[in-house]
Amino acid sequence: MNQIIPSKLGDTKRNPLRSRDFVLLVAGQGISLFGNMMLRFAMSMWVLDATGSATVFATILAISIVPTIVLSPFGGVLADRMNRRTIMVALDAASGTLVLICALVFVGLGFNIAAIAMMQVLLAVLGAFETPTVQAALPQLIGRSDAETLRKGMAVINQVQQLSSLLPSFLGGVLYAMCGIHLMMGITVTCFALAAVLECFIRLDAPERATDAEGNLPTPIEDLKAGLRFLTHERPQVFQLLLFAAALNFIIIGFSGVGFPYTIRTVLGFNATVYGVADGLVGVFGVIGAFAAGLFSAKLTMRRFPLTMWAFVLMMVPQGLVFLLPSGVFDSWSGVKSWEPWCKLVILVAFTCGTIVASSFANLIAIPTIQLSTPEAMTGKVMSMVAALSMCAQPLGQLLYGWAYDRFSVAAVLLASAAGLAVLGVLIVPLSKRFDALER
Repeated sequence: MNQIIPSKLGDTKRNPLRSRDFVLLVAGQGISLFGNMMLRFAMSMWVLDATGSATVFATILAISIVPTIVLSPFGGVLADRMNRRTIMVALDAASGTLVLICALVFVGLGFNIAAIAMMQVLLAVLGAFETPTVQAALPQLIGRSDAETLRKGMAVINQVQQLSSLLPSFLGGVLYAMCGIHLMMGITVTCFALAAVLECFIRLDAPERATDAEGNLPTPIEDLKAGLRFLTHERPQVFQLLLFAAALNFIIIGFSGVGFPYTIRTVLGFNATVYGVADGLVGVFGVIGAFAAGLFSAKLTMRRFPLTMWAFVLMMVPQGLVFLLPSGVFDSWSGVKSWEPWCKLVILVAFTCGTIVASSFANLIAIPTIQLSTPEAMTGKVMSMVAALSMCAQPLGQLLYGWAYDRFSVAAVLLASAAGLAVLGVLIVPLSKRFDALER
């Protein structure tokens, strides 16, 4: 495309989803995520192999999220003050440089838990500034006047993100087993560098900035206070949705980030290759879910959210029930010894695939709803608070699930999770009705 894409694409008659700048944004984010997921897979396998402990694994995941929670609001302030393209380029370049330096250090000194935790923390610091920037850049590129177009754009982002997560899951186990962790770190460096180059060519104006009567910008703290006032006084229903998202993340991230790999690797005793294939299958259904949600994006308003919650419950219950069965029941049914781990693996993976499909629908309902409720000058701050509040539950969930999996049966943890999701499904009904009334 040769046309210049203005900051507010609601004024253009051309489809913003076909613009060069939107394509570059999507491609850059997809490549960056591919490298990030490749690194995350490699580090997860190394930590589990080295320790065999869900608690240690969950602790590293939780520690690495803390900087994102603390710094995301300041990332949102920055995204509302500077050109968002410049921020994305700088952060991807810095991430690639950091991983390259760490890889060189690991070659000389070897891997250890503390060094890996430190690298993950530093990457999380950079991610705290990138996530709100990207989420604010999307409505700036697409425009806010057409809710359907914004939802379709978010659907495209979700589809590319799921595709970018798919190959690391399939290739990660093979590469980790054959070539080790250093090659996977090299792939990550290359991806970050390529993403930074692509993002250089995005044409994106500086955002509108709110100033006082004398034309001065507010301080970062004043900016944060303005964002909080907007959520608590002007859009209290959005704030309630953020709290709900935090509770949902507490359960889903704890299960998928800790319970899924721990159950496959430690409880069922499968190797990294089997886990890679299982994780890859979940990724396939993530792609399917993203495309399926995209097909229905125009209809995914908040009134559909309660249905999504009950889908989560229906996907979680069978996983708990299969681990509740007496030991050896699958072998006695089939007459074949040692079938039990494989049968449990199949059921675990199948219903986790259903969970990831439900997550695609939930994301495509919640995020555009918040973006459409927020003026451009506030988008970075509000979306950063979305990230902070949603993720503040993640380290607690990861730590709790790591503790729970080390002390209770898999069945008990999964059935308790299903009960928690059922409670959230009941609580979301009145909130979804309020949003539906506003959208009409």
